[in-house]
Amino acid sequence: MHRSSYNFPNRQRGAVLYVALIFLVLLSLLGVVGMQVAALQERMASNYRAVNIAFQRAEGLARQVEVQVNADSRFSPRAGERDEERRCDDPNPVRGSSWADLRANDDDPDTALVATRLNECTPGFSIAQGTAPVNEKPMIWQVSAFSTDQKAAPSSDAAIETVFMP
Repeated sequence: MHRSSYNFPNRQRGAVLYVALIFLVLLSLLGVVGMQVAALQERMASNYRAVNIAFQRAEGLARQVEVQVNADSRFSPRAGERDEERRCDDPNPVRGSSWADLRANDDDPDTALVATRLNECTPGFSIAQGTAPVNEKPMIWQVSAFSTDQKAAPSSDAAIETVFMP
């Protein structure tokens, strides 16, 4: 038998083992941080999507009312929904965020529409409103629409208020 001429140390020092262990711990920490960042980004994207869907649904409802008012010169509430037509001198007018907060706190806050004919309470008109006959008042509608991102278990809601002249 022939012995190797290389002399192995009697005991292993272990420095390489410690360096490799520290390197693995750092890599695992980096992986955990990366996973947390990815989870937060996914949550933010989901919230952005829910808000965007709620906004698009509310805007779609407002546009439907504008098309209906433009065609029929009147507002017809949808059957089985929380739609209403209010007078412009209503003691409880619909005003932006307070109305939206009330709708959001309903037991079933899916969608709601309120249409108000503003010109019935406006005393004077400007030249900028067109050249209608003097005895005809131009129609001015305030349309308020509220919607959530989904009908069951909504996570976001949006309200839109527009003033429309057909």
